[in-house]
Amino acid sequence: MSDGTSIQEFETGYSEPEDIWARTEYFHQDAERHPAVREVRAAFGPAVVTVVRYGDETTIHVEPETLRDVCNFLRTHEQLAFVALSDVTAVDMLKLRTTPRFDVVALLYSIKNRVRLRIKAGVNDGQSVPSLVPLWAGANWLEREVFDMFGIIFEGHPNLKRILLADDWDEGFPLRKDYPLRGWKEFPSYNTERMVPRTRTRWTGRGV
Repeated sequence: MSDGTSIQEFETGYSEPEDIWARTEYFHQDAERHPAVREVRAAFGPAVVTVVRYGDETTIHVEPETLRDVCNFLRTHEQLAFVALSDVTAVDMLKLRTTPRFDVVALLYSIKNRVRLRIKAGVNDGQSVPSLVPLWAGANWLEREVFDMFGIIFEGHPNLKRILLADDWDEGFPLRKDYPLRGWKEFPSYNTERMVPRTRTRWTGRGV
C-alpha cells in the first residue's frame, strides 16, 4: 500500500510483529499471540483445552494426561525456557462448574524472558495427573501437600504420602469446599466428658 500498510494488514486489520519472540508478545491482549500459547498449540494441538487471558496473566488449560509433557516442552524449549517451577497447587471448583471438579495448577517462570505462565489441568475426584517431580525435584513436597489437602493423585510421584496431616488421618481432605469447618467427626472437649458435635456442611460435594 502507498501509506506503508501491508496488504495483509489492510485486508485483515492484523499484521505480524517484526519479532514473534519479542517480550511484548507475552503481554498482548490477544492470547493467541503469546509465544507459549502458539508453540504449545502447534506441538500438542487438541490437548489444549482453552486459553485464558486476564490482565497480564495467561493460563493454558490442558488435558490432564498431557500435563507433564506440556511442562517439559515449555521447560526445554530454547526460546520459551520456562525452566523454573514456582508452585504446584489445586483449586476446588465446586459450585462453579459440574465437571471436572478440580484444577491442578503449575506456575512456571521463564528467567530468560522474565515472564510467568500458568498451566492448568482439570481432574475429577479419583482421577490422577502425571507428577512433575521427574522434571523439577521441588515439585515433591508441593504435590504431597495437594494430595494431603485435596486427595489428588500424582502418578509417578516417588513418595506420595501426607505431609501436613497425621499419617493415620481419616477425615477427608480439608481444602475441599465441602469439608465442614470443624471436620466430620465428633471430638472430645478438654476437661469435660461431653462430646462436642461438629458442624455438618450443607454442600453435597456433587458440583452445581
